[in-house]
Amino acid sequence: MKRSTIKPIIILISLIFLSAILFNGNLYAKKVRLSIATAGTAGTWYPLGGAIANLITKYVKNAEATAYPSGASIENIRTLRKGQCDIAFLMPDVAYWAYTGTKKFKKEKPFKELRGLFSLYPIDEMIVVPEDSPIKSIYDIKGKRVGIGAPGSGIEVMNKLILAEYGITYKDISPKFLSIAESVQALKDGNIDVAMFAVGTPAPGLMDLVTVRKVRYIDIKDDMAKKINKKYPYYVPRTIPAGIYKGQDKPIHVLCWLGIIATTTRLNKDLVYNIVKTFWDHKKEIDKIHVKYKSIKINTAAKGCSIPLHDGAKRFFKEKGVLK
Repeated sequence: MKRSTIKPIIILISLIFLSAILFNGNLYAKKVRLSIATAGTAGTWYPLGGAIANLITKYVKNAEATAYPSGASIENIRTLRKGQCDIAFLMPDVAYWAYTGTKKFKKEKPFKELRGLFSLYPIDEMIVVPEDSPIKSIYDIKGKRVGIGAPGSGIEVMNKLILAEYGITYKDISPKFLSIAESVQALKDGNIDVAMFAVGTPAPGLMDLVTVRKVRYIDIKDDMAKKINKKYPYYVPRTIPAGIYKGQDKPIHVLCWLGIIATTTRLNKDLVYNIVKTFWDHKKEIDKIHVKYKSIKINTAAKGCSIPLHDGAKRFFKEKGVLK
C-alpha cells in the first residue's frame, strides 16, 4: 500500500476511535441538561434536589440541572425507566422492588439498568393526629379518614405494609391518597383524622402544621417495630428526640429508612463521578440549607443502598476509601 493512502486511513481510524470515546466511553463533550425528580414540596427531598441541581449547574463542567416536584418513588422509577428524568430520589424498598421486578413491579420487567449514586439521611414515618383526637394507637385508626400518601408513591406503599401488620386494610379505613402537603392541609382543615407520611426530621410541612394546630404523634411500639424490621429490613426502628417540633415534649418512636439518589446506566460514568464528587466537595453549601442535610455522611453514603452503585459513584467512593 502506498504511503499516501496509509495516512488518510490512520486519520480515519483515529477519528472513529475518538468518536467512540466521546460518545460511548468516558468523556461527555457536549453540554448535558439533567432533570432531577424529587418528591412533594412539603418534604425535605424537594429542596435537596434543588440544591443538588444548583451544585451541578455551578460546578460540573458541561452540565446543568433542574429539579422538580413529583409523586415520589414509584412515579420516579417510571419516569427514570422511560428516560423522562435523569436522576431521581427513591425509597430503598421501592428501588429494590423495581430492580428485581418484585412487589409493586412484579408485572414489569426487572429494571436492571437502575443504579445508585449515594444514600441520604433517615426518613421517618410520622403518624400524626389532632391533640384532642381519641386515637391513641395505630389500632384505633380503623374507621377513620387517613392520609396515606400520593397514589402509587413509596409513602403509600410503606403505610399499606405497616397497617397490614396491625391487621388493617384499606377496607377498614377511609384512605385518602394525599401528598405530604395535601395531608398537612387536610389535617389543618379537619378533613382527615390521621396523617401518615414519611419525611426527613424536622420536616417543613410538619413544622408549619404545629404552628397553627396542636397535634399528637402515634408511636410504632418497639415490639412491632422489631417485627416489621425483621420482615422488611429496609425499615429500621428509630427514636426522634423530644423537642424537635413545637409542643413535642416526648420522644417519638418511628420506623425510618435511608433514601437513595439514583440514576441509570445510561448516564455517563465520568459525569456521575463528577456529580458525586461535586456534592461532597461542596457539602457545606448543602448543609446550610436544612439541618437534616448534615445527617448525610460520606461513611454511610455508599451503604444502605438497595441497588448497585453506578460505576462513577463506585470510583469516587473507592478513592475516598469508603469502598474497597
